Order: sequence, then C-alpha cells, then structure tokens
Amino acid sequence: MIDAPLGVVDLLAIGVVAGGSLIAAVGGRRYRRLRAVTRRAVETTGTINRVTIQRVNGSGGSQSYVPVVDYEYRTPTERRDGTTVYPGNSRFAKQFGTESAAETVVADYEPDTQTTVYYDPDEPAHAFLIAEPQTAQAITTVVIGLTVLLGGGVLFMA
Repeated sequence: MIDAPLGVVDLLAIGVVAGGSLIAAVGGRRYRRLRAVTRRAVETTGTINRVTIQRVNGSGGSQSYVPVVDYEYRTPTERRDGTTVYPGNSRFAKQFGTESAAETVVADYEPDTQTTVYYDPDEPAHAFLIAEPQTAQAITTVVIGLTVLLGGGVLFMA
C-alpha cells in the first residue's frame, strides 16, 4: 500500500466518479420505474373530455409540442381525472418537435368518446392512455452518467 497523500487530480477523479455513478443511478431508477408502472397498469374505460396540443417554449427560443387529452376514468373505488397520454410523472413525458407530430398522437381521441385508460393500482392518480414507457430520457441519463464515470476513471489513472 502506498502512503502518498491524495492530490487534487485524485480528489477531482473521486468526485467525478461519484457524480457519474449518481447520475447513472438516477437514470436507471427512472427507467425501472417507468417499466414497472407500465407492467402493473390496470385497464379501465374512460371518457375523453378535451383534446389539445400545448406548445412548450424552451431555452434559446426552441419550441416543442405536447399532446394533452383531458379524460375521466373510474377505478374500483372512485372517479378520477387525467391528462397524461404516456406513462410518466407528468403530461410532458414525451414532447414533439412539430405540432403535426403531436396532433398525430391524439388524432384518434375525440371528445365525448370512450377510450381505454391505464392506471397504476398502487397510485390510481397516475393514469395514461398509451402504455408505452418513454424511456429515451432515462437511457440518455444512464449513458451520460456512465460517460462521466469513465471520465473520472481515466482521471484517476492519470
């Protein structure tokens, strides 16, 4: 064992490895959570109330579009309202680069019609219409975390 003190580069490498590990863990947790919610989702019937496309202004003047469907559905114990199209924490789970792409997603949803709604029996307020988990952001977070972690490993070896 070498009894040399840790240098600035060593401390930086440790911090980068820890940060990369944390980022990768957050992305992995998000990915597993989305997959689990989709797997345990229960089907019910809902009624479409309103269909819109919401424009989201990003940094630097960028814009994206989110399909929004207001619907109501019933669990075995209560009536609930939902707006989420895809599984995730919010209706912003999937954003589209063009308004027409977002409109394509909701083209089949008409007000005052019945549709299938999926909800999480562990958290009935978490409902969605399309049971496809949007995992691209979670996977990107894992890849970024692993890249940072590897960068810290390279620093540590230097």
